[in-house]
This record gives sequence, C-alpha cells and structure tokens, in this order.
Amino acid sequence: MLKVATASVNWNNADLPPTQQDVDFPAILDLARQAGYRAMEYNPVFGDDPATLLAEAEKREIAWCGSYCPVDLVGDALSDDELVEIEALVGLLAAIDCHDLVVAEPGRPERIALAGQIPDDGSASLPADAYPTMADNLHAIGALAQRHGVKVHFHNHVGTWIETPAELDALMAHLDFDLVDLCFDTGHYAYGGGDALAFLRDHADRIGYLHLKDVDGAVLAEAKEKGWSFLEALRHIIFSPLGDGAADIPGILSTLVDSQFAGWVVVEQDTCAGDPTDTARANQVFIEERVGESV
Repeated sequence: MLKVATASVNWNNADLPPTQQDVDFPAILDLARQAGYRAMEYNPVFGDDPATLLAEAEKREIAWCGSYCPVDLVGDALSDDELVEIEALVGLLAAIDCHDLVVAEPGRPERIALAGQIPDDGSASLPADAYPTMADNLHAIGALAQRHGVKVHFHNHVGTWIETPAELDALMAHLDFDLVDLCFDTGHYAYGGGDALAFLRDHADRIGYLHLKDVDGAVLAEAKEKGWSFLEALRHIIFSPLGDGAADIPGILSTLVDSQFAGWVVVEQDTCAGDPTDTARANQVFIEERVGESV
C-alpha cells in the first residue's frame, strides 16, 4: 500500500499563474478531497497558523505530508539568517505533524532557457568544486531539521543546477544520506534526459520521498527541436497525465510496491489541458487501478 498525496501545484502553478485556477486555502483542500486524495503538501501561501492548518485539514480528513522549499545552495555557506528562516518553516511543519521537507535549488534563468537541452560536456553545469558546498548546505539544513523530527529530501528539478543525471550523480557523491536523502521527481528526471525507472531501481535506498510525474515524449522532442524554455514547455503541457508519457509510470509504480516504498508518493501535474481537479482525480484512479487502495 503506497502513501499517495497531492500538491497545490496541480491547481496553482506559481511559474505560470495565468494557466491554472487560482484556488485559495482552504478551498484547495476541498478540491484535493474531491480528486480522491487524503494527504497534501503544505504550501506557505496557506498561512502559518498551526491551529488553523490542523483544523482545516482534520475537517477534511487530510494529512500534511511535506513542503517544497527552494534554497540557494550554490556559492557560499548558508547564513545564520537563512538557516533561521528555514528552521521556522521546519518548526511549523513539526507543529502540523508534517515530517518531510523537500529542498531544491531555485530556478535559474540561464538554466530555465536550456531546459532539457543541457550539454553532455558539462559546459553549462556547475564546476566540480561547487558540489561539496551544495552538499554542506544541505547537511546544515538536514541537521537542524532532525532536531525537530523532520527529514530533508533533495529534489532534482528542471531549470536548476541539478537537472541532468550527471548533475544529480555529482551531488549525490557528496551527500551524507543519514542527513539528506532524495525526493526523486520522475518527470523532471526524464525531462532532464534520464531513465527514471532505472534510477529508482538503482537508488531505492537513497529515495525517501517521491514526486510522481510523467513527461510527454512528443512535447519533449518538440521542445528540444525548437529550443523551448522550461516555462514555454509548461505552456505546451510537457507533463502528461500519468501513463500517457515516457517516464514508464506503470513500471515505477510496480517497483515502488515491490520494494515496499514507505515514503510519500506525491502526484504532480504542473499544467493540464482540462480541469485540474478532473486531471488530479484521473491520476489518482490510474494509481488505484495498478496498485490498489492507497493511504
């Protein structure tokens, strides 16, 4: 039995606000429930009052399962002020019985422009000596989160410094997985040129949290041919409904079940052609038909 959840990006995409609904909290919880989900990632736009967050979630029998947090990990060590800000979020998560923090690099304009088209020679990637600093910053976040009973998971993401398989491998070589493991995003990994199923099979013990996402192979090919940025690809619905794309979602689900994956599986589709709630429900049904009832 997988622990399946959803995220606000299925309704409100901060990258492309005109393309999706603008659903406020707590109405977005109602839509998540309508779509069949019983767990939701916390988004800071929902507010920071633990009592309200707990009451609204409990009213709908929804659990809080994690929160996405972009952090600039490149260059210098995180400052005390930055760590204090992150710890405030971690403390809030602990207060609403949410024990997972998903950390990613922020989108970079030069990388957003090259989405899915990063050269294999490393010329558009970070220098080798940048990865230890990234890892040290992640370790600092992981250590402070552990004090609150929260686990940190690093998220690979298109349009950031960690998009391609080679870039993720370079960072992983420096990670202490007792402090930070992976939030593996299947769609972003496939978009970045990787085989998501193979990565999952090879690194299951390093993945503590998963964003389940598919990628439309035809749109991806067109994006590469025409040099679309990540945002332009989103407008063309680069992430397809589960099972319609090239990320081998059925194989991934089977592997998750066979390996008794215990972390959260968060279904994301950043943009869609129809109503987001209908799409979110269809993705939930797709999972149920293949793995049975989920938590």
